[in-house]
Amino acid sequence: QVYYCWWEYSKPPGRFWPTFVTRLTSMAAEIVIHRDDVVKEGWLVKQSKHLKDWRRRWFVLTPQYLCSFKSQGEYRNPTEHIRLRDCSTVKSADEDTGKDNSFRVDSPGRVFYLIADTNTDKEAWIGHIGRMMVRPTVMTDDTEFQ
Repeated sequence: QVYYCWWEYSKPPGRFWPTFVTRLTSMAAEIVIHRDDVVKEGWLVKQSKHLKDWRRRWFVLTPQYLCSFKSQGEYRNPTEHIRLRDCSTVKSADEDTGKDNSFRVDSPGRVFYLIADTNTDKEAWIGHIGRMMVRPTVMTDDTEFQ
């Protein structure tokens, strides 16, 4: 059984919005990232889920996902992905990991620990991920509640 989900957003002038293609099967999800959707990309070291080993991966940040790949330039079938709308926190984690330039992304059920090459790069990743995590708020007229 295969399900296709398309996310398309209007493209206001001067603003590029993502179009993602996701194919869901009973076993796994396929995420395809369009190059125009990339907000930031680069090498980070991540802690593996089960063995807790540190592995160098190519990360790609989009408005919806933070994805890891084994090789630079890949945009299909990430080794892991984090749905940013589900995340609660992104912050420095040098004390948590005992490693310089580390940061964490907290999602339901898992904390992802990542290490950048430099402090400047770490702060850039934290800033970009944090901006993608921010959810728009809906403004209402106060008179509605009176």
